[in-house]
Amino acid sequence: MSVRVTEPDRSGPLFEDDRLKLGLFGFNITAAGALSRSKDRHEISWQQNVDLVRQAEAAGFEAAIPISRWRGFEGETNPWGQSFESYTWASGLAALTERISIFATSHALTMSPLLAAKQIATADHISGGRMGLNVVAGWFEKELRMFTAKSLGHDERYDYLDEWLEVVLRLWERNGVDYAGRHVQIQDGYLEPKPLQNPRPPIMNAAFSPRGHETAAKYADIAFVGAHDPHSAQKQVAEIRKMAASHGRTVQVWAATSVICAETDEAAAALVERYRGPDADMPAVENAVDWTMGAQMTPDLREVIKAGLASTMGGYPLIGSPETIADEIGRMADAGIDGICQTFMNYEAGLPLFVSEILPLLEKKRLRPARAAAAGEGGQA
Repeated sequence: MSVRVTEPDRSGPLFEDDRLKLGLFGFNITAAGALSRSKDRHEISWQQNVDLVRQAEAAGFEAAIPISRWRGFEGETNPWGQSFESYTWASGLAALTERISIFATSHALTMSPLLAAKQIATADHISGGRMGLNVVAGWFEKELRMFTAKSLGHDERYDYLDEWLEVVLRLWERNGVDYAGRHVQIQDGYLEPKPLQNPRPPIMNAAFSPRGHETAAKYADIAFVGAHDPHSAQKQVAEIRKMAASHGRTVQVWAATSVICAETDEAAAALVERYRGPDADMPAVENAVDWTMGAQMTPDLREVIKAGLASTMGGYPLIGSPETIADEIGRMADAGIDGICQTFMNYEAGLPLFVSEILPLLEKKRLRPARAAAAGEGGQA
């Protein structure tokens, strides 16, 4: 039943050269940087989200990528409990930007592939051909139970996602789509207008397990991995690229990062200790572990994961002075990472600091192109 995956439209900023790509990630939800009750934590408003994506675009970022979330982790302050729905969010930002690629994030189990394909096609027209689809197989059972979603094991969720993606890809390219899979069925599927990007928009997929890597290698154009140091990044990059080559494909590999920048390494480390200590919403952290992956952990690993969720959301830690962070990003690039998706505890402070202090260092390292003097200095929101 599988379809040969065509290459995406490569005319946009995601594919225009070999530089390290930059994405602003997760700023459509509260407390995106960590499960925290900190006064520094991210709180959302629509105008703030517009201001942030415009700053990122002015600085030359290639992508804005939301998290798809339908409920929070409760606890004291319900981090992640407020969120903007990603398809409508992406369409709104697409209409208010000019160059940056805007992604919608979709849990395959919560949405018809026909509806997803249609919404992305519509938003692609709104954006003038800059939309992308970030798909996830789903993992938050308490959230999925709010939908009519099937209850599936880990690998079965990826089997479902494979079929779901095959339907989406076929609908973007032709009509009269018939598909009878184990999980997904469609008869005489029709979609018009097709996306502006020809033959299709790019697909991103978070790939944090060997089974997830298989799906990313077969269908995604950007595989979004969870690495914590250059060695783990290099290992995952090699694995995904080898799998993709077996399907006659090439993929970009991006990493999720958590940026905590201060004037010195010591000051940044002190922030991390505060976030994972007195500022942590520990009941929410415990819920996040128990409701998602707690049964799979040893006690020692559980404590490590809890500390990460409370301070950096478990992303690749970019912690320290601007120089330290720029050097670590260089090591990520040396390990084969093609792009980084960035979260901040406080985006309104963190993004301008990244643009003014870290981005020039990346330009000096030739990881990013030099910007025009007037571009990229986006001020406070």
